[in-house]
Amino acid sequence: MCNAKIKSIEEMSQIITQGKANGVHFVHCHGVFDLVHPGHINHFESAKKHGDKLIVSITPDCFVNKGPGRPAFKQDARLKQLACLNCVDYVVLNDQPDAVSLIKTLRAQSYAKGVEYSQHHKDVTGKIAQEVGAVESVGGQIVYTDGEVFSSSELINQFIDKDAQRMAPFVAKLRSYADLASIQETVNKFQDLTIMLVGDAILDSYQYVTPLGQSGKGQHICATLEQGELFLGGSLIVANHLASFVKEVILVTCVGEHCPHLSWIKQKLAPNVRPHFICHAQLDTLIKKRYIFKDGEYLHKIFETYSHNQDLLDHHQTQDLVKFIEQQGSEVDAIFVSDFGNGFTNPMLTQALSSTPTFLALNTQTNSGNRGFNVVTHYSRADFISLNEPEVRLAAHDRTSPLATVCHDLSQLMSCSLLAATRGTKGALIIAGQDQWEIPIFTDYAIDRVGAGDSFFALASLAASVKAHPLIVGLLGSAAAAIKVHSIGNKQAVERTSFLKYIIRLVK
Repeated sequence: MCNAKIKSIEEMSQIITQGKANGVHFVHCHGVFDLVHPGHINHFESAKKHGDKLIVSITPDCFVNKGPGRPAFKQDARLKQLACLNCVDYVVLNDQPDAVSLIKTLRAQSYAKGVEYSQHHKDVTGKIAQEVGAVESVGGQIVYTDGEVFSSSELINQFIDKDAQRMAPFVAKLRSYADLASIQETVNKFQDLTIMLVGDAILDSYQYVTPLGQSGKGQHICATLEQGELFLGGSLIVANHLASFVKEVILVTCVGEHCPHLSWIKQKLAPNVRPHFICHAQLDTLIKKRYIFKDGEYLHKIFETYSHNQDLLDHHQTQDLVKFIEQQGSEVDAIFVSDFGNGFTNPMLTQALSSTPTFLALNTQTNSGNRGFNVVTHYSRADFISLNEPEVRLAAHDRTSPLATVCHDLSQLMSCSLLAATRGTKGALIIAGQDQWEIPIFTDYAIDRVGAGDSFFALASLAASVKAHPLIVGLLGSAAAAIKVHSIGNKQAVERTSFLKYIIRLVK
């Protein structure tokens, strides 16, 4: 009986067309409906009073962009639970991220939303206004239903989501310093920023293999190559992480003059990223090629190669770049440095960056390409520093002292008022003057951790640049990292709307 109510978009369109010819008034509701609660029941019953038949459409799993672990219930389960409600006549699975095209296809006479959606300016997605426009374009009417408002996200956080339950003490502490409105206001401040981003350009190549075993004529492992993917990496992906949030990103980096991927790089960069490329005449853009065994959703890295690993800028190129930074640096709101230690930066450049009076955020990475020689103390100052724990300890030459002590010492050495030390599964530590703040890990499930630190740096630096509270700095950085580890490689940059939805879900 319940399953009979579940219709395809095509079937539903035909039913509405035939019904309207016979005088039937259809009311359409749309949402994720991850956990049906009394508020939804009241909404459906109130909506149906405006017509004869009630249609409820849902967002498919692939477009539920509320962060890791959502939806809590898959689309088949959500369809069935709605179909079992007496007040619901038909249930439809949408095939788009929002309801706009579905509204125009179904053309129901009424479209119902809860009264909490009547103030369109509070909608972080901007889609409610578009939905209203779609309803009006097909001659329909928008109706708002009253009733007690519940939150599926809040209920799931409280009773189902183990990540949310683990984070509850942190969220409680955060609420004592900032409410959801002030957090959203912080993110909104980013929209007016122009950021200069300086750092190594990297392309991440994933080569998926199936191991065959040890060679019969040597000690090496053999594998069959199945397929490959290429992603933006290094400062290229950090630029895209920033782009969704800010007015403009000026990307300063080095690429190969004859790099076969140069047009692809330009195409993949967000429209508001303005590249300032220094071109290397002999070397192509650095490619880090990882050979990976894919076990279901999990990735096991077997081997990695670098296409090159040497200094990229000659003296004249460095001089020109220093002049560019000095001229443009005073006209931007902040300078972020993603220093991967793969040959782009040099002493003259680090000195110039340290000398700028503009807000300066630093991330200097230790990796196999620089063997620990790339440390943040190559710079003489910073306003914000984001490193992982081993990078902090390398820079401070301290393996054994408590991390907080090491961070305080490094902050003083760098004349830096705010420092974030990420700790993998242990979360992050934020140091602000003499104060310190523990940030828990937001998700314990990760498909691929590559790039998590880059996304943390991007969003945490933005928050630091607008002088947000240290807890908000940690919140935004950790949320970005949690989103990142749920995808393979740098397939997608952190995107503002889905990021805000995740923040709202976390803090509710």
